Amino acid sequence: MWSRLWAYVRSREGILFILAFAGIGLLTHFLFVAVLLPWITRQGAEYVLPSLIGRNFSVVSRSLEAAGFEAVVIDSQYVPDKPPHVVLLQDPPSGTRIKKGRKVYLTITSAVPPTVPFPRVEDMPYEEAHRLLTETYKFRVGSVEYDYGREPDIVIAAKYKGQVIQPGTAVPKYSTIDLVVSRGMKEQKVPFVSVVGLSLEEAVARLNAVGLSVGKIRYKPNPDVPPGHVYRQYPERVPNDSLPIGTPIDLIVNEKAPSTSVEE
Repeated sequence: MWSRLWAYVRSREGILFILAFAGIGLLTHFLFVAVLLPWITRQGAEYVLPSLIGRNFSVVSRSLEAAGFEAVVIDSQYVPDKPPHVVLLQDPPSGTRIKKGRKVYLTITSAVPPTVPFPRVEDMPYEEAHRLLTETYKFRVGSVEYDYGREPDIVIAAKYKGQVIQPGTAVPKYSTIDLVVSRGMKEQKVPFVSVVGLSLEEAVARLNAVGLSVGKIRYKPNPDVPPGHVYRQYPERVPNDSLPIGTPIDLIVNEKAPSTSVEE
């Protein structure tokens, strides 16, 4: 058997068969590598991705779709100096050769800034409050209004859109915050009065009547004092029984703090 096969291979017909078989194999390999494989892998449909950063998302999305790709937004960030819906980041990056049908992942700018709880800045030095608001919380400090207070250059209040902001209030990041800062006490003197033993309403009225102001109100139970009455004040005494006009007087009242007040 093997002798007959070997004889056939050495014959003219066998040699032609082997050459034909080899030729068919080479042709099949060429067709697979040059035609079929590129069609399967889509090597001929590659596209050099341009830079999309800084362009409007709707325009980018339409352009990518027309080129055979899909734009996918994976994140959005608020940038105060950029318009909304602008591409910030892209993946793959520009210059990458990608095949049609691929997804292009984008990060775009948001139209709405995030909100953050407003910090407490009352009684802080102006410079410290300014750094806290601008560097830590990324707010902008707008106008500075001066009023009389206990110490100069101390923040009395913070305002957003003309309204006083309470600590913890949700405020959009990058908002403009106006500050009320103390210029110190007035030089005009008014008589010092004691409001211990009066109801809170009577104490406030009496302080305002002589030109003093109400400072911090603390609510602490005291069984020896009628509910709602002041049983201690600060200062309790002052030299010469006079104070600069507008001086705040802190009060301690016998009862629990109402829900609308902040207990110190």
